[in-house]
Amino acid sequence: MEIAFEAIGIEIGNESALNDLAADIGKRGEVSRLSRKSGTLHGRCLKLGAGLEVWSVLYESETGEIFSNDCRPAFRARYAQKISPWVLSEFDKEAENVIHGFLENSETEVLFELQNLTEVGTKIFEESVLKVGLCGLAYRAEILENADKKFWRAFDEVALNVISEENDWSLCGEVLAFDSLKNSFSGNDLFWIYLDLGEFKLEVLVNQRTLQREKLKIGAFLRADIWLQGHILDERAKRKVYEGVDRKIRTVDLWKSFKKPN
Repeated sequence: MEIAFEAIGIEIGNESALNDLAADIGKRGEVSRLSRKSGTLHGRCLKLGAGLEVWSVLYESETGEIFSNDCRPAFRARYAQKISPWVLSEFDKEAENVIHGFLENSETEVLFELQNLTEVGTKIFEESVLKVGLCGLAYRAEILENADKKFWRAFDEVALNVISEENDWSLCGEVLAFDSLKNSFSGNDLFWIYLDLGEFKLEVLVNQRTLQREKLKIGAFLRADIWLQGHILDERAKRKVYEGVDRKIRTVDLWKSFKKPN
């Protein structure tokens, strides 16, 4: 999962760097927490703008013992997907939460890291259909002029005898849209890419230095290996997406959009 940080523009060279980042997020991140049967999950989310985030989550037992501080990259997807049926697996001491399910009314399987459990709480999980934002953080990617076929597969089905995280996926899809983003924390440039995978459409985040900019265009094909993550969407989570007033936009420019011609 550490290599997925590159997709949001942050380099993690070693475990010490990851621990330092987690400590920084713990100090500056937005606080959320969730009580569990035998302890508390403490979430910290540092928003970097444009949907980019870093989450740090740790588990504290009833006796005050602190377990794993899980620090991970994140991106709040622009589009929503509906998941049904689904199952949530919680690993409290590892501070991890994984959702395994299918896109509604399809046989397309997804398994992803749930970023914001401490933010939305557990009441949302009484629903039979979950509304989620999914985005793949690419740690390998290339542009193809054309492709034999689009696909969506678990990474271990494609790369035999390779140990991977359970929410690693391999894909190939047609580029429907793309946009440039900048990580304000590191200054690195990224691509947000919207893909048609045949079975469904998915957002992917790629570090710009991974791809040749001139080859990225509508209709090209992207082949990538990704770490799949997502956020549950509820009213509270939607409010947290708001990142404040953009001071780069002048008020007079906003009023111009309301002006009608005579």
